[in-house]
Amino acid sequence: MEQTKLWNRPYIFILIINTFNAFSFYMIATVLSKYLVSFGTDISLAGFIVGLFSLTSLVCRPFCGIMADRLNNVRLLKLSNIFMTVGLVGFILTTSIPLIIFFRVLHGIGFAIGGTAQIALASRYIPAGRMGEGIGYQGTGMVVASAVAPGIGLMITEQIGMPATFLAAAVLTVVAFFLLFAFQEQSEQARKAFSPKDSKKRLSWSDVIAVKALPYTFVASTFSFTNGIIAAYLVLYAENLGITGVSVYFTVCAAVLFVVRPFSGKLMDKKGLHYTVLPGLLVTASSLFILGRSASLPLILLTGALRSLGQGAAQPSLQAGCINRVGREKTGVATSTYYLGGDVGQGIGPMLGGLIIGQLAGIAGYRIVFDICGLLMLGALIFFVVVSRRKKDEA
Repeated sequence: MEQTKLWNRPYIFILIINTFNAFSFYMIATVLSKYLVSFGTDISLAGFIVGLFSLTSLVCRPFCGIMADRLNNVRLLKLSNIFMTVGLVGFILTTSIPLIIFFRVLHGIGFAIGGTAQIALASRYIPAGRMGEGIGYQGTGMVVASAVAPGIGLMITEQIGMPATFLAAAVLTVVAFFLLFAFQEQSEQARKAFSPKDSKKRLSWSDVIAVKALPYTFVASTFSFTNGIIAAYLVLYAENLGITGVSVYFTVCAAVLFVVRPFSGKLMDKKGLHYTVLPGLLVTASSLFILGRSASLPLILLTGALRSLGQGAAQPSLQAGCINRVGREKTGVATSTYYLGGDVGQGIGPMLGGLIIGQLAGIAGYRIVFDICGLLMLGALIFFVVVSRRKKDEA
């Protein structure tokens, strides 16, 4: 039966679970590199380990899309939370680099499965014609977590210690795991109602990669690249500048994202992608150029607000655009394809940033990294315009 109300009970329940897992992920995002450096790891290796999470997800994503389209998504979410919990607890138990790499990979597998299954399940309860709005709200938990949770993680680290931060993040994944037991019956009904008719046929390339979604995926990956850079190096950048209290940056981002993201989804549903994606890319690029030349906390906070304004406008529209182009019955592969770009960007960002910062002393390395992010955004803007014109010509 087709949903007519967006704020139905299953949709709200998925939103809550998504928020718990998102907070767990982002609580450790800004402290992991610092944690690794604290027991002797050089910054380049630390950047590699941080980025390894996303590269692991990259490998898993195509399989996650297939599973999300063909299997019970609640069971997949349970499995993902088990993997994430074990990975987080593992960080507490060892300082061995090989073991930390193992737990980072396990954490990445869990996050990849969960991210795809959550969106695939949520899309089954979003009314037709409101996909942009529905994805916008569904992603609010993730984007707010990306802004608030790093500050919480830093606060716990400063007050109690880094192991306590990993433990708190693990507790959130455990809570999300047990919440899923109350959702079993509804999720099974939804899976049967929306499963593709040909779900038992042999796998094809279209089950792994949604080619129609690739242009939007590439554009979205530039935001993920930037997010990886900010999460891994903003704290170290502020320390080099002698600026304290930088955790407020994430709170500012949360406030802006919370307001912008749902409205951008509505605007996209009514007007189209151009009204949200193009301004979003331009504003985000500007914020990054300014960030590399910031010398005070207020200016850094301003760049956070601008970046969140641009990202909040563009990202949910691009994700909804992927699902709309591929079709609701293939939400799993559309979502996994979209996240593939995010995994590449989020993984390469910290690695490239670590290499550049490791070679250049002082602020110069950070400035170059932020400028690269800004130029990448402008390149994505040009690409989006070109691709959009080609689609109009083909129509």
